[in-house]
Amino acid sequence: MLRLKLRYRSTDLDLFFGEFFIGRSSRCNLAVADALVSRRHAVLRVGLEEVVIEDLGSRNGVAVNGFRIDGPRQLAHMDRLFIGAQELLLIDAEQITDRQGGERHVVCHACGAISGAAKRHCGDCGVRLDPPTGSTEQDRRALDSNAPEWGEDTRPVGMLEVIGGIADKAIAMGRVDEAERVLLPHLDELLQRGMQQRPLADLDQEDPGLLFETATMYALRLARDPRRTRWIDWVFRIHACTGRLMTAETIDTLHELVRRHDYQVRRYVQAYLHIVSNQAVNRSASERFLIGRVNGLAQVVLARLPGVGA
Repeated sequence: MLRLKLRYRSTDLDLFFGEFFIGRSSRCNLAVADALVSRRHAVLRVGLEEVVIEDLGSRNGVAVNGFRIDGPRQLAHMDRLFIGAQELLLIDAEQITDRQGGERHVVCHACGAISGAAKRHCGDCGVRLDPPTGSTEQDRRALDSNAPEWGEDTRPVGMLEVIGGIADKAIAMGRVDEAERVLLPHLDELLQRGMQQRPLADLDQEDPGLLFETATMYALRLARDPRRTRWIDWVFRIHACTGRLMTAETIDTLHELVRRHDYQVRRYVQAYLHIVSNQAVNRSASERFLIGRVNGLAQVVLARLPGVGA
């Protein structure tokens, strides 16, 4: 029998056999104060051997690991759920316990997060994970064969171009909630694509680099709202998992935002700094200058109150 928990912010909620409702209503098992969440937004149906999430006809939908669902979806250990602007994590406590009994696991070299041996990328920062110590070549091939089978591609690129104008107008009118609502599923899907090392070049877009910079620009615009620092996380995470060097404009904007919002989420900053520092030897002089600026940006975040982070 499953022993499931739902991690929301810093709290782990027990999931028992039956239905677990999520929404804005105080009658839900988990009530969240988020304008993007419907009163009864989604339900988790917990069985003896499986748990399924279903969107209850909400306005903004439900995404699992960055992909919007269009029907009931069976969940697995460490799946990430996106409901409105909220991120939740499904945990099978039995699997966590098994690690202590000898099951192999992988520690992310960049941010220190622990993932199961079958995971190929860190669920926190997106960096590709090394095989667990003692893995054989057969184990490595097995991990690759367990790569997720991707379903229908929702092609967020063209949609990002279309909704960009809508988001721009909403931001100009001070309706950041509305802008985030239309951008959220597409930016989250792009992050998931990056975390799974799926190239942007196979999307319907002539210039994947332009797509990347456009998505980063919108994330930084959303991050100007002090209630939406998760988009600063997004910028660090997508650059870390793709290995892209930030532009001078992005670094400048992040310098402004981390100071203005007293940003203290260290793990994503450390992961990105680790990636670009390892690349420095193969970079040009101008790129090494940018890496130096990234290091300065990281020091601003890491110099915050000792022990504070996410």
